[in-house]
Amino acid sequence: MKAVLAQARMELLLTSRRGEGVLVLIGIPLGILLFFGATGLFGIEIDLLIPGLLTLAILSASFTSLAIATGFERKYFVLKRLGATPLPRWALIVAKALTILVIEVAQVLLLISVAMVAFGWRGEFHGFLLGAAVVLGTMAFAGLALFIAGTLRAEATLAVANGLYLLMLLLGDIIVPIWVMPPAFIVVAKILPAAPLSGLFRAAVGGGPFVPTDLAAVLFWAVLGPVLAAMFFRWEEK
Repeated sequence: MKAVLAQARMELLLTSRRGEGVLVLIGIPLGILLFFGATGLFGIEIDLLIPGLLTLAILSASFTSLAIATGFERKYFVLKRLGATPLPRWALIVAKALTILVIEVAQVLLLISVAMVAFGWRGEFHGFLLGAAVVLGTMAFAGLALFIAGTLRAEATLAVANGLYLLMLLLGDIIVPIWVMPPAFIVVAKILPAAPLSGLFRAAVGGGPFVPTDLAAVLFWAVLGPVLAAMFFRWEEK
């Protein structure tokens, strides 16, 4: 556990040095909130917008940003040096997930605070469900990100991560409601982790009912992602 915490502190330090990246991660969901909240464009209400933006924050930090950063760490032999230490793969995965979790907690608190202060939004919060959604979403997306980054070359990771990001952005019930999509798209959306996570957030802030299958889907990916990463992650490109 000491090794995990030490590596997590190092990951936080390295992340703080990429300040512009952190600002982008926080700024994009916040910018969308301020834009739609202020303009009311397309009649999107804050109650419907907040759950999707919380999912977007988790998706951006835990998946796309983490996958690309880790992929290039492998490319430039940063992780190869770690592989020469007693640090096991699972410890690196946990440390990176903890680092991302810190960023995401800040994102969630900031989005909710701005919505409440700027637009008078008042959600019916279910603290346990909200916390579970953040933690399980982080585990799911971080596990998938590290699986991709730990098996593909950096350039392929960049392409795959961005492609999947766009796919889950469209099918994640983030901005476009999935119920307006064709039935086949809805089935795919419910299989991927983004839309069920949006459903969990919606239930957690009082924007909709709790759907057990949403929790089951996110929990499935929260187990599968880290397991795949732990099994197949390699310290360097081959």
